Amino acid sequence: MAGLELFLFDSGTLALGGLEVPVPFYLLRHPQGDVVVDGGNPLAVARDPRAHWGGLADIFVVHMTEEQHCAAQLARFGIYPDSVAYVVQTHLHIDHTGALGHFPSATVIVHERELEAARTAESAESTGYIRADYERPELRWQTIGGERDLFGDGSVRLIETPGHSAGHMSLLLQLDQTGPMLLTADASDNRDQWEGRAHPRSLHSREDANRSMEDLRALAAETGALVVFGHDPENWAQLAHAPESYR
Repeated sequence: MAGLELFLFDSGTLALGGLEVPVPFYLLRHPQGDVVVDGGNPLAVARDPRAHWGGLADIFVVHMTEEQHCAAQLARFGIYPDSVAYVVQTHLHIDHTGALGHFPSATVIVHERELEAARTAESAESTGYIRADYERPELRWQTIGGERDLFGDGSVRLIETPGHSAGHMSLLLQLDQTGPMLLTADASDNRDQWEGRAHPRSLHSREDANRSMEDLRALAAETGALVVFGHDPENWAQLAHAPESYR
């Protein structure tokens, strides 16, 4: 785990029902290679949301510039396309696919159930998948069927947390100075869901989503992890953002 560093970014915001929420993505710097987690909103929606998202652009109002796209932000940070070893997809919904197609040397890691669900999805409005994001012949996919210790040293663990989507994953990081950090992604959008005042969003299975939430709460209690929610404005504002980092 020596040397792992975490940077928090966002690719703008989404507004839904009067609430505007951040759209995070993450950079992990590890001695064995750089990792981009999700990538936030795709570049296409900074240019023309309706052309890319169709009717979903009326439901999720995006506020994003081209300069906020993950590749542009990481380039300004000194991370260039060929230097990224992995892109980890917690899932493949519309606001998590911004990295796909922009890091040609990267292996894209996704749960096998998630890729299957995305590839067999019928309508974007009912499933949250935009086929143009991930149906790219140049992508180098690596599907996994269970938990994965990405570097084999316990520093980056990919955890199955289905429910929000068929193959959703969360990440448990182990940092030398900060200690454990838990990136829930959309398994828990916000503190209200985490503390039981609201149900987790479950586009795939409410039962699985509730079970995953219970598992994550238990993991956080066991490890004492600092929890980063998927789309929580208050939680996000309390965290350190790039160029600051967690080590």
